[in-house]
Amino acid sequence: MFKVDYDIEAGKIKDSTYDIQKRIGGLISTGDNNMTNIPGFPRSYRCAECKDYKVGSTSQIASRLDELFENGAIREAYALATDDWSTAYEADINDIKNTTLDHVKAKINKAIERAKTFASAYKKGINVADGAAYITADMCKNLLRMRGAFNGEVEEAFNILTGDQAYSWMDKKEAYNKIYDAVNIVTTKYTAYGFRTHTLNGDGVSDVAVPYYNKFALFPLFDCIATGPMKGIYDKMRNEKVDMLLMDSAVKLGSQGAVEFDGESINEPFNVYEQDFGFLRR
Repeated sequence: MFKVDYDIEAGKIKDSTYDIQKRIGGLISTGDNNMTNIPGFPRSYRCAECKDYKVGSTSQIASRLDELFENGAIREAYALATDDWSTAYEADINDIKNTTLDHVKAKINKAIERAKTFASAYKKGINVADGAAYITADMCKNLLRMRGAFNGEVEEAFNILTGDQAYSWMDKKEAYNKIYDAVNIVTTKYTAYGFRTHTLNGDGVSDVAVPYYNKFALFPLFDCIATGPMKGIYDKMRNEKVDMLLMDSAVKLGSQGAVEFDGESINEPFNVYEQDFGFLRR
């Protein structure tokens, strides 16, 4: 089912169509299709899902967020109220807070309340991979070939990222940018939609076809750029023959068996199903 706009206070659905209207628009938008009749090329790709990973801000600045937002808001409020920008940004913050001008104090108090709201947003869970999907280097190459985008320049970039020859970090960065631009040559996100057989890890689950709709930003992975926790995830994808790992926020319809990332690794087998290259498009 598509998402609905639910009124929690009233305990009822406010609008059951807002999401499906948005998604149907994506199905009929212009874009590039893949050639799926190339001899020797796969017709489908193997997918798995991972639950979105949310973190709070853990940097050193996190403990000072309230203070930083408040001070910035106070200085701006003082400057706007007095038109004295020099004092606002050069004077001691405590001197500005202790102003005796009533109309300026009132604006400062309002600014402090706004600052608390802004700061609190950075302390909640931040979805670090919202709407993302990651693909292996092999799937990336197949996808570019199916689109006729695997030219000499892109092939050279692949050789830099996958070959044994030592290249500098800047060479690898420029090579990845070439491949990323070839994959994401337009600013719109990728979509995948249609029906797939209801299987999981190669076993039939039911005779009912699964309707699916995915919308995601696509990121190719390579050994030389998959570092830290991402290296373990990339190794796991290849070991379990997963071509595309979708964050569950990218799966708008047809989610199956999303696993959990604990911040360091995924400690359970992927739940794998297949989708058709013919219904994957930009």
